[in-house]
Amino acid sequence: MIDKHDRILNKRFIALAFTLLLMTLCCLGIAVYLRAKSGSSMYAFLDWDMFLAWVPFLISTMIALIFRRKAVRPGWLGMTLTGLLGLIWLFFLPNAAYLFTEMLHAFRYFSAQPESAFWFEMDFWYSLTLTFGIAILGLMLSTCSIRQIEHVLQLFVHRFVCWIIVGFILFLSGLGVYIGRFNRWNSWDIVSRPGQVVMDLMNDFISESGLPVAFVTLMFVIQAFAYVIISLISSRKDMPR
Repeated sequence: MIDKHDRILNKRFIALAFTLLLMTLCCLGIAVYLRAKSGSSMYAFLDWDMFLAWVPFLISTMIALIFRRKAVRPGWLGMTLTGLLGLIWLFFLPNAAYLFTEMLHAFRYFSAQPESAFWFEMDFWYSLTLTFGIAILGLMLSTCSIRQIEHVLQLFVHRFVCWIIVGFILFLSGLGVYIGRFNRWNSWDIVSRPGQVVMDLMNDFISESGLPVAFVTLMFVIQAFAYVIISLISSRKDMPR
């Protein structure tokens, strides 16, 4: 029997998921408008990117549902399934934070020209709002997903250990965003072509540009701030589990 506390959690989770879904649909709506207005395929890639961003959130929700009560301990089959889901979740997690980097496209489609003030064009503000919105959406999907996994981890390890694991997850997420944005590899390429992915990454890190270290550090800090803010404004009981 589900108690009152569980019902409240379910309602809060539904409200959160509905809000994120509504935000997703609004962003896709603006993208459709811009494509129709310009007669081009601008932002067509967002459909796939936003779908991939939802994958880790859906997977972490499945894992959280398995451990929705402290008293519940799944058997070996459930633990095996959870471990497999957790690994898949980790591979797909960077797809959520990756949306943060989509902000560059607002300036890709609308470049500054000396003879014209592009910021007086309403389409630019639609584009900027779209990319800013999906950046926030990506950070929220990533943070809420990590929070769900954190609650599951707290059933097995000390809170301090959880924080260390979360920090490592944030680092891996930032690294994954770099791999996706600059090396153009997908989540499944880590499994199908791991050697090439690692080789490209190592070549980047030993180069003199310093871009990988700076970018991964930046993404780590951005995600860490999002995680801390969400953690501060929501207690453990407030998060969907």
